Amino acid sequence: MLKPQQTQRIYAMGARLGLVESGNKNDLLHELVYSIAQKNSVRELDEQEYRKVVADLANKLKIANLTEPKTVHPFKAQKREEKGIGKMSDGQIRKVWQLMYSLEKLDIKPSRARLGDRLCGIIKKELHIDAIPKDPFSWLTYQQGVKLIEILKKYIANAQRRKDGGNTS
Repeated sequence: MLKPQQTQRIYAMGARLGLVESGNKNDLLHELVYSIAQKNSVRELDEQEYRKVVADLANKLKIANLTEPKTVHPFKAQKREEKGIGKMSDGQIRKVWQLMYSLEKLDIKPSRARLGDRLCGIIKKELHIDAIPKDPFSWLTYQQGVKLIEILKKYIANAQRRKDGGNTS
């Protein structure tokens, strides 16, 4: 049987990859554990199975260009999980800002709104989450970050079409 911090590590890594669904014992993390160790519960793993699962999750994090979450006290980890704080990766955040600057360059008429305010407006409109310009990503999960990036790509495509259409008239 695993130590609580070992169980927490597996769940934290799985959450970082978007494999964990709260309260669902048939989520992708549990399917992965079953495929590796034929166990239905993370807590049932022995030490060798634990190492195999962690190695597989670490490899998936590396492929996804994510880092393993820092070990946090289980109670604090649960609080962070509930609030969804800090779940977007640094790479996602950089990509969002890159897309926002690209969108700004495509403006036909420069906006007086600051870029952070515009981003907060997009997050509010598209994801229905209140955001503040000082830290617009504080409440976004990794999956919401993926969605936001795709939304911004569509905004850029539409802005490009408008700009190209405006030049040919």
